Amino acid sequence: MPDGIVLRSCDEEAGLIAPEAALARILAGIAPVAPVETCAIADCAGRILAEPVVAQVSLPPFDAAAMDGFALTACGLDSGGPLRVVARIAAGEAPCRALRKGEAARVLTGAPVPAGTAAVVMEEHARLRGDRLEVLRQAERGQNIRRRGEDVRPGMPALPPGLRLGARHVALLAALGVAQVPVRRRLRVGVLSNGNELHGGAVRDSNRPMLLALLRAAGAEASDLGLVRDDAGALATALRDAAAQADLIVTSGGISGSDADHLAHALRRAGGVVETLHLAQKPGKPLAHGCLGAARCLLLPGNPVAAFVAMTTLGLPLLSLLAGEDARPARLQPGVMAQGLRRRAGRCEYRPARILGADALGRPVLEPLGRGGSASLLPLGGADGLLRIAAETAWLPAGAAVGFLPFPAGG
Repeated sequence: MPDGIVLRSCDEEAGLIAPEAALARILAGIAPVAPVETCAIADCAGRILAEPVVAQVSLPPFDAAAMDGFALTACGLDSGGPLRVVARIAAGEAPCRALRKGEAARVLTGAPVPAGTAAVVMEEHARLRGDRLEVLRQAERGQNIRRRGEDVRPGMPALPPGLRLGARHVALLAALGVAQVPVRRRLRVGVLSNGNELHGGAVRDSNRPMLLALLRAAGAEASDLGLVRDDAGALATALRDAAAQADLIVTSGGISGSDADHLAHALRRAGGVVETLHLAQKPGKPLAHGCLGAARCLLLPGNPVAAFVAMTTLGLPLLSLLAGEDARPARLQPGVMAQGLRRRAGRCEYRPARILGADALGRPVLEPLGRGGSASLLPLGGADGLLRIAAETAWLPAGAAVGFLPFPAGG
């Protein structure tokens, strides 16, 4: 548990816990559930590396020219007279013999330098007439040479486990000659919506498509479990069926505490364990989490903005940890307010915001969108991210510093 976090029981009089404390509860005791499989590096982007990758080769594999120029020996560096160019070496060609006193070699970027090369002088700093080279500006020893193994040496840890692989990692793996890597199986997540108001089409279900999109963008295999009415028996059956196949079950609706909300009871009825939390957060005060068999469960509020905020700030770290990735809370960036904002203090609040530009320090200048609330999707659709207002803050003047959570790809 992080230092300084006090987890208060939800049965206490106040009944609210900080979002950071809620995240600590949700992640407590979580371990990766996805088994390991082998994946070709051409298909591994977005997957979680299961075991460390240890280099078996050196990078660069030989002493190479860092730019177009002329390879010089130590004697050549100190020589005041012209040098004779005895070879031209391009990338992919074998190096020539070792240079002798008074000799130089024309080398192109990436080419292996001859044995005994002390430096490569840039072509702009030399003049070539026939096979005679005049050095116009002295190079320092070791300059413009990429030495064998200076990037990676055999036996060196190249990539750690728990890393979500991207294009830059694929490049390193390919350079190391690694064709396949051990990765975690993609996490299997089932998404279920609950609420009688969603049947008949009077109110359309926006949560399920939204959550499926968020989960898939995060690398999960997300399955649509459909819409279930406010019936504890039907919900228990749906949850039990989902737990047989899913690593994580995500639901929305049915947890606000009214007599029409049955999800927490249904989870217990199905044989699961559940804890209901009330967060000092706006939107997204009601939340529950638990497990059913081997499946973890995250029960989100029904209002769409609240569900989005809760999934982004609490659900995605849970997803990462279950999938074998290092779970990291959402990273806030520093931003500044474009205009003043007054609100009622008491709960941490997330507001959709649009970036108008940047200030002199490069921080995004943020315009809050909408009037707040947990059901307005239009401001969320026009936003670049969420600004986070501390619980104790009632007034943010224009120019005030504020935390900003930019939307990830797919968010």
